[in-house]
Amino acid sequence: MHPPSPEQALVLAAIERFMADPDLALEGQPAGSGSGDVLSAILHALARVLPLEEIELAVTGLLTVHCDQLDDDTQLVLEALLTAIERDDDEMALDSLLASEASLLEANALDGNDLLVWDPTETPPLQEVEILDVLERYPCRGEGARWSCDDFVALLEGKILQWRKTMVALDILQEQPGTRPSASTMVLLVPQDPAAPIEQLEVGVTLRPPPPESSGDASARSLPD
Repeated sequence: MHPPSPEQALVLAAIERFMADPDLALEGQPAGSGSGDVLSAILHALARVLPLEEIELAVTGLLTVHCDQLDDDTQLVLEALLTAIERDDDEMALDSLLASEASLLEANALDGNDLLVWDPTETPPLQEVEILDVLERYPCRGEGARWSCDDFVALLEGKILQWRKTMVALDILQEQPGTRPSASTMVLLVPQDPAAPIEQLEVGVTLRPPPPESSGDASARSLPD
């Protein structure tokens, strides 16, 4: 059997180092915080020297080819690393998408009727959906429901709150075009894994100065009740 590759050896060395001295995970944390995530520390240390894709390949190779040479604790850490990498991939994909959809985010922040939904199984993955249509697509009750009625109410309350804050920010921007008042909207996150629960995310939005003839009433499409 071939020995571990250089990338695989780096992964094993990082695991051995942090598992032998978990206090290393506290480095870089605020003084007195008393918290440190060993798994995140291992991943961050590896990411300084290897792309995420190579780390994933190395971890997968260790679990599939060299598993009989690994102790149980190391295998558990490798499996947890793989899960963390997959989660980071999803988060980075979402972050990249949101950064490229600034106009859609701004339009939705000014819109009181539609909700933004990120669903990687749809085309495009980020869409504005009417409130009632959201419930039709993603029921809160019944078999296979991935969120509750309380979750939906919390989403609506968050949307209304952020919409009102955005209206205030828009008024400030009209009076002082050189400022950058904070605004935000809500995004419903539908993970690709059908067993994963639906989540909610508040996303910051950059408002563009409106034309001189426009008004806050013209820019806002509706006020939620």
